[in-house]
Amino acid sequence: MSLGEEEFMVQFGIQTLDEETFLGDAGITDEGEVSVHFALDGGKKKRKKKQHTTPKKIPHKHKKRPKALLEYFSVDEGTMKVKRLKQESPNAAGSYMADHPDRYTCGRTGTMYYKLTAEGKRLPVPKQNKLVTGAKEDKKVDAKKPKKGKK
Repeated sequence: MSLGEEEFMVQFGIQTLDEETFLGDAGITDEGEVSVHFALDGGKKKRKKKQHTTPKKIPHKHKKRPKALLEYFSVDEGTMKVKRLKQESPNAAGSYMADHPDRYTCGRTGTMYYKLTAEGKRLPVPKQNKLVTGAKEDKKVDAKKPKKGKK
């Protein structure tokens, strides 16, 4: 047999108090137990979606080159000998060194060997065509005009 909400409240002495009702009027004596429950309205406010000012960074995608290994070797037609076009890294067996204009670099270990001239000197570093931004220009101060500030 199930109890209705009002029967349950009467049987266990549960009362709902109005705003003007005092504890003494409700029949609560000294050292009586009171539990308080509040009905909360609403919740957290919705936040606006943030507008992104910079575009999303697109990750680098690996380009497949099905016959890339053919760039590492060439066959001499007359003697039928295989000639290596790329230098193999002495530090990591099986990996070839990247061929830059002035150096060779191992992609696995990061080892770098500079290309040398016939005299044994390093090749000069090639110049890059990059725009320099944020460079400060020299400002000339005119000696005739007084500086602004405290007198």
